[in-house]
Amino acid sequence: MSDFLLDTTVFIDYYRGDPSAQAILEGVLAGRLSASFSPMSVLELWMGNLSSEEEGTYRDLLSLLEEATLTSTVAEQAARLLKGVNNFRETLIRDALIAATALQRNEPIYTRNTRDCRTLNADINTY
Repeated sequence: MSDFLLDTTVFIDYYRGDPSAQAILEGVLAGRLSASFSPMSVLELWMGNLSSEEEGTYRDLLSLLEEATLTSTVAEQAARLLKGVNNFRETLIRDALIAATALQRNEPIYTRNTRDCRTLNADINTY
């Protein structure tokens, strides 16, 4: 297990030069922190129009992190998280899978996507 699970926003903000996201990942790269990521973040990243430089950066970062397994138990937990949410959109399904992965691993999520994560009652750390 790791200290926390990184949401997609951390990777995007790191690439864009956000100092807080860079500090989180620099802590991981320096070995002071350990982090995991959900395969759903890979889906979200690659759904964007990535340059080859962005792809390379994301691949390099992901190779240094623990990949959290997306299991049927996680999918079941995500469905439970969504049951109480009215009129949710497709992106919230992805966020629910990320949140359920973090719950299964007992890890907080590092994100700036506080609105959706709070909707799902996820344990979050903001930056």
